Amino acid sequence: MLDVMIGSPQRHRTMTLFPLVAPAATDLPYDLLVDALAAGVLSIGEAGQGRVPTLVAKNAGERDVLVLDGEQLIGARQNRMTNRSILLPAHSETELPVYCMEQGRWHCSSDAMQPSPQHSPSKVRRRAREAEVRHAAAGGRAGMFVLREEQGAVWGDVADTLRAVGGSSDTGSLDAAYTANARRLARWLKAFHRDDAQVGLLAFAGDRPLGMDVIGAPRLYERLHDRLLRGYIMDALEQAAAARAGTAGAGRRGSGSGADAAAPDVATAQHYLDAVRGAARTETASVGRGTYRVLSGAVIGGELMDDARIAHLSAFPTEQPRGGRPRPVHDEPVVAPPSRRRRHRGE
Repeated sequence: MLDVMIGSPQRHRTMTLFPLVAPAATDLPYDLLVDALAAGVLSIGEAGQGRVPTLVAKNAGERDVLVLDGEQLIGARQNRMTNRSILLPAHSETELPVYCMEQGRWHCSSDAMQPSPQHSPSKVRRRAREAEVRHAAAGGRAGMFVLREEQGAVWGDVADTLRAVGGSSDTGSLDAAYTANARRLARWLKAFHRDDAQVGLLAFAGDRPLGMDVIGAPRLYERLHDRLLRGYIMDALEQAAAARAGTAGAGRRGSGSGADAAAPDVATAQHYLDAVRGAARTETASVGRGTYRVLSGAVIGGELMDDARIAHLSAFPTEQPRGGRPRPVHDEPVVAPPSRRRRHRGE
């Protein structure tokens, strides 16, 4: 049961943030990916000579490590993003399902992956949830392996972000968008403060929800607050840029993502939270420890449970977000190495 309360809204420009608080929440005995990597008890690298949709995580520590969907990892043969929430057991080796976030590179820049200081935009994270919902609706239980179907759409989303908000990258790296907007991201971050009992957030751009995240313990959420926020801020910056540019997509959207859109109130946030609570939940195969469920209905999302407690929940609106790119029809494997993709395009 999602036992959180909605705090007072915080607003900056086109973005509204509702803190999700749980005063009675107790701690969970996990380390976070970023902290375990920094401590040297976790290493993440390529699987063998490298496979685009897979990395290998080795947890040599005494505690389980919580990996959230949307974590950005920099290095190895290409930058990646974790696309499912997973609990890595202590003293274990686990294959992580990932997306490529740097289409034009397939050579090693380092032996191991390093964490980026920000989460991925919600529009990219949402892609994996779409694949899971489609598969669950068809009665499938292929679990995380169906996620790779969205790789082509993810590359398109990354390219759209770079065009909208700027960022110079010869390899099409999403990380370049964050680097180019570092000062703007810092200014926006200052507008949103964290509550001591906060365990999550629900973000809107204009009058439309971007998504929400809930972590099972305030101590863990405290370490993730700014990282998660940077992902949602990037969504808001991109939508605002599209509205200013007056693109065909922005024209169809009207003012919903602009500064003049009606700001969502607590009742609107509660309606979204109720939709998350009432979503259908389908257990699906995964890796690591705990139980993973796919959310579908008025929202789509993923819920990682450890016994009866939420480790991580993410939920996004079912409707295609403004500026969202429809799923492409692929005529080649969506996880081909970059050199093959370039040859296919005739470059």
